[in-house]
Amino acid sequence: MSTKIVQLKARADDPDIGLLKDEPFYVVTSADSIIGLSSFIAKQTVTYQPATETVDGLMTADDKKKLNTIKTEPFDELKFKSPDGSIFVLSVDNDGKPVFTKEGI
Repeated sequence: MSTKIVQLKARADDPDIGLLKDEPFYVVTSADSIIGLSSFIAKQTVTYQPATETVDGLMTADDKKKLNTIKTEPFDELKFKSPDGSIFVLSVDNDGKPVFTKEGI
């Protein structure tokens, strides 16, 4: 496919549009005025449906599941794993002081 630029020349002086005789000008148009362009572009455009936890979309269903598990509200507690594999839970008391407790105790 090639692109063609069509240059026109004014046939006479036209003060209404600011052209002088034989002055070159270009026609400006929009995509809406070109018949068939919308359907051509639609065929070339990749579209994605939103992902769900069971159906892939813009992301995989597995990634959507992971994303949905992210908490955005203030946390009650955070869990950490020590080098020996023990799990510790970090929380805060009513004075805002950190409290670590070993999970399972």
